[in-house]
Amino acid sequence: MTSNKLLTLAITTSLSFSSAALAEQESLSMTEAAKKSANPVSDVWMMVIQNDQTFLKKEDGHHEMQNRVSFQPVMPVPIFDGEWNLVNRLIVNHYSSPGNRNSSIQTPDEMFFNDTTSGMGDTVLLSMAAPNRDDGWIWGAGATVIAPTGTEGLTQDKWQAGPTVMIARLGNESSDPFNIESWNIGFFAQHWWDVGGSDDVVESTNQSDIQYFLNYRINDTALIGMTPNIQIDWEKEGKDRFTVPIGIGYIGMFNLGKMPVRWGVELQYYVMKPDADSDDYFGQPGYTPYTPDWNLKVFFAPITLNPFK
Repeated sequence: MTSNKLLTLAITTSLSFSSAALAEQESLSMTEAAKKSANPVSDVWMMVIQNDQTFLKKEDGHHEMQNRVSFQPVMPVPIFDGEWNLVNRLIVNHYSSPGNRNSSIQTPDEMFFNDTTSGMGDTVLLSMAAPNRDDGWIWGAGATVIAPTGTEGLTQDKWQAGPTVMIARLGNESSDPFNIESWNIGFFAQHWWDVGGSDDVVESTNQSDIQYFLNYRINDTALIGMTPNIQIDWEKEGKDRFTVPIGIGYIGMFNLGKMPVRWGVELQYYVMKPDADSDDYFGQPGYTPYTPDWNLKVFFAPITLNPFK
């Protein structure tokens, strides 16, 4: 499936479901939808469609482009009489990455920077229980799984599982930058160990993904700030373990008919990243002689009321 087909399917699914849900229920106000969509463990359903353009830097300074389209439905279910939410999130990825990753060519330059490899990436599924509230101190905990659904050359080929946790302080008004209630601050962490699969790509996995967010509430529906993802590969040594971006972006709202849609754009720069060294990566499947330099993220998220409430 190409990225265009995945994007079309995601948009069609999102709009069809959202329209059906809103036909049966009173629609959310823009202010309420903005507040709930800023909370990773809220009780609304969101059909997130995200595109990441990552500029990859080679050892000699040459750049290539990697594109990822992801469909990320967020589907909480009320538990404990609605006092808590069981938040379920599926992340399906499609990549277009530089190089023929299925090639038998032995030259790193030719192997990774001629042609393009496109296909599905591995799939992430997480479930997290959290109290049902939308401001103040928010927290949640659960489990996360990676399924090796990726195309050859775009998968770690490992079943992986581990814990996930979220802690945040969400504001409830927009006033001034010196008031804590004007800020959303927190992190959403996942960790995976391999629990099965092939050793052909990587022998073992031990990795973390930590999304941190720092956003200022410009008004009732708009935010400015950053929401990058830190990646840590505990199988590596020293600073090569860490991929750490910072960024600046804008998150807003608009209505599509009666349906509120969250959207955002963010430019990120990687302040810490593994070295791009061809000698280190040569001959090792699953690795490439480049490192991420910049990333441009754009997302759209139709929002609906929870069909189980």
